[in-house]
Amino acid sequence: SKRKIGRYLFGVLLLGVLVWGGLLVKNHLDFQNEMVEIVHSKEVEKLIEEELKATDPDALTPKGKIRSYAIDNKTIEHNPMGGIMFRIIINGDKEITENFGLRKYSEDGPIEQVGVSRSVELRKLLEE
Repeated sequence: SKRKIGRYLFGVLLLGVLVWGGLLVKNHLDFQNEMVEIVHSKEVEKLIEEELKATDPDALTPKGKIRSYAIDNKTIEHNPMGGIMFRIIINGDKEITENFGLRKYSEDGPIEQVGVSRSVELRKLLEE
């Protein structure tokens, strides 16, 4: 009798832990998907292109040193200080990158770019 009660309690406890773990994973995946949606939004695309054109006035044209960019989805992550961090790959070369930070200071405010860092290879490309 005590053994059955112990097994029952253990089973209920195990089920509770599994449900709790599943909810944590689901919440994490939902949060990750939300960050991916934000990074791929038109608003962020405009911020990236403005930054690239400020760096290289002919960016994203055949005359520019920066001809194309792609967001590296594997690098999209939450910044512990708030906001989102991610990397873009320039001209399809994984060595030529730029890291971006995004932040939104109020619920209805615009997304703002905070901090940009360029790879050594990107700096060399821009100096050529």
